[in-house]
Amino acid sequence: MRHLYIDKFILSVAIVFAGCTQPPIYSTEYNLDFEYTKNDSVPTKWTLRNFSFTGYDLALDRRIKRHGRMSLRAQWKEQPATVASWGGFQNFLPGELVAGKELEISGWVKTKDSVNICAGYGIFSYVPGKTPMDFLSRIDTIGGIRGTSDWIRYTTRQKIDDDASCALIAGFISGKGTAWFDDMEIRIDGRTYDDREIPLISELSDADKRELHRYVYPLRTCESDGGDTQDLDILRQLVGECRVVGLGEDTHGTSEIYKLKNRMIRYLAENEGFDTFALEANMPESYRMNDYTVGGEGDPKRLIQGMYVWPWWTEEMLSLAEWMKDYNASKPKIVFTGVDMQMYPTLMKNLQLRLAGCPGARRTAATIAGELQRICPKPYEVDPQLAEKLDGDLRRLAADREIASLPEEERAWALQYIDMLRQYLSQRYDWDWRDRGMAENMAWIMNRRPTSKAVLWAHNQHINLREGAVKLIRPMGFYLKEHFGDGYCSVGFVCYEGTYTAWKNGLRAFDLPVPASGMLEYVLGQLDEPLFILDLKKMREENSPVLLWLDDLEFREIGATPEIFYQAGISEAFDYLIFIRKTSASHILKF
Repeated sequence: MRHLYIDKFILSVAIVFAGCTQPPIYSTEYNLDFEYTKNDSVPTKWTLRNFSFTGYDLALDRRIKRHGRMSLRAQWKEQPATVASWGGFQNFLPGELVAGKELEISGWVKTKDSVNICAGYGIFSYVPGKTPMDFLSRIDTIGGIRGTSDWIRYTTRQKIDDDASCALIAGFISGKGTAWFDDMEIRIDGRTYDDREIPLISELSDADKRELHRYVYPLRTCESDGGDTQDLDILRQLVGECRVVGLGEDTHGTSEIYKLKNRMIRYLAENEGFDTFALEANMPESYRMNDYTVGGEGDPKRLIQGMYVWPWWTEEMLSLAEWMKDYNASKPKIVFTGVDMQMYPTLMKNLQLRLAGCPGARRTAATIAGELQRICPKPYEVDPQLAEKLDGDLRRLAADREIASLPEEERAWALQYIDMLRQYLSQRYDWDWRDRGMAENMAWIMNRRPTSKAVLWAHNQHINLREGAVKLIRPMGFYLKEHFGDGYCSVGFVCYEGTYTAWKNGLRAFDLPVPASGMLEYVLGQLDEPLFILDLKKMREENSPVLLWLDDLEFREIGATPEIFYQAGISEAFDYLIFIRKTSASHILKF
């Protein structure tokens, strides 16, 4: 359906501009010559490998180029804390395009200041369930161009597996030095791939604005100021009978997003009976916070600090916890929990506590705990052989007769901790391990609370619905939609300009620049509404004509570090989208 929209849109643009000069272009489908940019330094359509993990700074270079107006430069800057096998840039071709065919990538490369430098282009075929989890690291960095060289055309080709879901294409650099990349070509079974042009959607027409306004619900404020909440009454219509509402964030450090989610959670709890709050945080540590929000036990700042990751170490999260405590003062009305399982030590510790009355099972768990300490020989790298062995040990532990004889509550929790440990270990073979696991944990929470309704707080990348064209990583929202159907809805966030908090040699504020012309945030900024909800679900149901071009617009997402990633397909990703024009950095607690 989306491709039909695109074809119709290109035809309509051609008709409008018939007899005129060529319409402006935002990008081509893959931007193979790096001529189209999101800003002065970032090319459209490419994912630049994260500086924090590679040590390479990537930017467009208008001074040194082989063809056109610019090239893409990769320059070694510093040794990162976690060493990736290569730096550079990457994209994915869908299996529908390349599976079973010979794929050839060629392009120009220039290098200098070499210390064991190697640069070139690479291909890797991805087959779900078969390709090793470290396939992103398996780009051939041996056959590239070495040493200092002028522009050389480098070509690589590979037969793509018949059942590949996608093929990774990349420009790579290893070693200390600088490389420039320019003027790439793709050939499939010997035929040059025609890189489709994407027209620039910049200034909205009055008709487009009127159509978008049909789906816009303005909001009064991000602040939980005790004032009028009539603007939030629309949530009753949007949420309907949903059991789980996913609230996203396009950065992990935007104060206004956190404040608005706080305000929405209060409204849903007080008016719509939502009684469960689930955070993108480790489950045991989140339940410790529940001891405070329900019973007043502990120091909330220390409990927030105990949730490991800095995005929750904020005054905004503390404000939400304090409201929950006050809201629960007369009787428990809302539970604070988490769905993540990235930190295995507390999972194992809590499992052992649940096995206090099972001496044999507890000894087995203690043995597993000792072996788990060797599971990560390098940061972010799980030993696959040890993980497979421990997974088998945990499966046998789950079938232990002592655990089967526990009271229902203790047995349920013991088995859940075993499941979460197995989720953690599944990263040895499953790209979706974390998102799939978080979805399973959310379902477990709701199964134990069959009449409850929950708000789920996580990043846009986790709560969204979209499988994606290359089917490489499915987000938590995809699995929740499979499990709950219409009982799950997803609310994404985008922001126009301001500041946000991120980690780069410490926590600090970074600027979120005004979006470039042709980006989603730039277009939505023309609606002259500083804060609103956009009803993407209704747009899909009514087949709004703006969908002809909306999903081609890229939008920004930022994680824990300040690298900006660009996504497209907004109407496929979320049911509703919240736009915030002006932002500020989240306020980090002082411990």
